Amino acid sequence: MKNPGFNRILLATDGSEHATAAVGVTSSFARASAAAVRVIHVWNLEVHHRHGVWDVETRREAEQLLQGTLDRIRASGVEADGLISRADQQHIASAIGEAARQFQADLVVVGSRGLSDWASIVRHSTSHQLLTCVDCPLLIVRSTAAPATHLAQRVLLAVAGGDDVAPASRAAAEAASGPGSEVLVVHVAQTVVGVQGFAYVEPVEEVQETIDKTTGLLEEAGVKTSSMVAESGPVAQVLSNLAADWGADVIVIGSSRMGDLGSLLLGSVTHDLLRVTDRPVLVAERDR
Repeated sequence: MKNPGFNRILLATDGSEHATAAVGVTSSFARASAAAVRVIHVWNLEVHHRHGVWDVETRREAEQLLQGTLDRIRASGVEADGLISRADQQHIASAIGEAARQFQADLVVVGSRGLSDWASIVRHSTSHQLLTCVDCPLLIVRSTAAPATHLAQRVLLAVAGGDDVAPASRAAAEAASGPGSEVLVVHVAQTVVGVQGFAYVEPVEEVQETIDKTTGLLEEAGVKTSSMVAESGPVAQVLSNLAADWGADVIVIGSSRMGDLGSLLLGSVTHDLLRVTDRPVLVAERDR
């Protein structure tokens, strides 16, 4: 496991309240590890709905939006540069993904409305498209996220087991790079009921093995760590409630990512979390 801390952060901004909330979170992570920050604004040349009217963003407006974001980040004591990329609505996420690769980002940050209904899922928000376009950790920030003013982070890490353990542990260690940070490792107990009423309960030994492996990786990285097994229930809601009760600054979840509309409609813990929590959600890198 590499030393904790994000070193190159790409912040994608569109000037919305969601993107504004992401600025404070980005600054907090950047200050904790002295990271290089690049801000990208994708200049959408299509007619779209802004401020209650149908409009087209001009180049000057795009430059002003980017500069305003850079000014806010620099005011927090973080140096940053900026980039404007051109793309239509269908290719905004891929433009951000390409910028992340060129910058060699080890974290991409984006603001999100979150999902509240089936229509939102079908529309494929940019943050959800990004789950399939970037391999590095992706931090999704809601507009309701509290502004980050401190370096220490309380990181809630949700682990299920399998291939997700290593990348999720790395992401949590990086998120907890500030002095005094700590990670709470959580596994939500699951009971799966089959079509014929057969119930499968996770073996206690497997659950403990997953928790021990995760805490071991975090402790190797020098991160203060505690753990718990939460009672069975809807995973996203259980994690959201725990994050609120514990005062988590960010929720980290494994790297399994949905790649098509069918997967989105079936749902996943990641997408459910974005619907029910107001905490930033950090989706770990893909396991390589």
